[in-house]
Amino acid sequence: MAEDRIGALEVVRKAIALSKPQVIADLGGGTGFILQELIKHSVATGIKLVNLDLSRRQLGVTCDDRIIRVCRSMMGFRRTDAAEETDCFLFIMRSALHYFGRDGLMPFLHHLRSQMKKGEFLVHQTACFDRIADARCVNRLYECMGTNKWYPTQKNLYRSLEKAGWRITSVAPAPILPLTSADLGKRYRLRKHRLTDIRDELSGCCCGKRNVLSLSPDGFCAYLHYQILTCVAK
Repeated sequence: MAEDRIGALEVVRKAIALSKPQVIADLGGGTGFILQELIKHSVATGIKLVNLDLSRRQLGVTCDDRIIRVCRSMMGFRRTDAAEETDCFLFIMRSALHYFGRDGLMPFLHHLRSQMKKGEFLVHQTACFDRIADARCVNRLYECMGTNKWYPTQKNLYRSLEKAGWRITSVAPAPILPLTSADLGKRYRLRKHRLTDIRDELSGCCCGKRNVLSLSPDGFCAYLHYQILTCVAK
């Protein structure tokens, strides 16, 4: 994920220059990689940096004392958790929206918007797909793996953001992320025979979609198409 993180960093740089935030909050920030990159490149001088994540283990990897660590869910986040209500925020998210599933997307977007003031920026890197059939194929894969993760189409994502109270100011492509069946098997603790069953099922419903799924005799590879969106609270 290093390449797409660096791409997101450039978009965050631009958002900082435009919004001049007093606080940058990375929601679901994990180890705090991108905040540490901002420090490394002297982009966040004088700005309070907040890394919010539900995993204490991930937060424990954050080694820079200039980053404030908040252990909380994104749905439970309040802007006063680590800064003053009156401070100007810039919010960052990467590869997080899909965790809320189909039914949880809008509730989370409404919650996050409720924690933002008009004119504040949100920069997020999200996997989404140009065609409904492609999104359906990847979502079927994750359903077969027993997860609640869900990926929208680009049109659905844009419409949801606008409906929740943002104006999209820029959209930038990010590198496609390949996920092999071997990698997914390790991540989701799936045995080889289960991966074979998933491959056989996907061969029927995702045939010909090489831009999102490729099949081989011994497995498969899925491809997540990412975009980096800059949004302003209306």
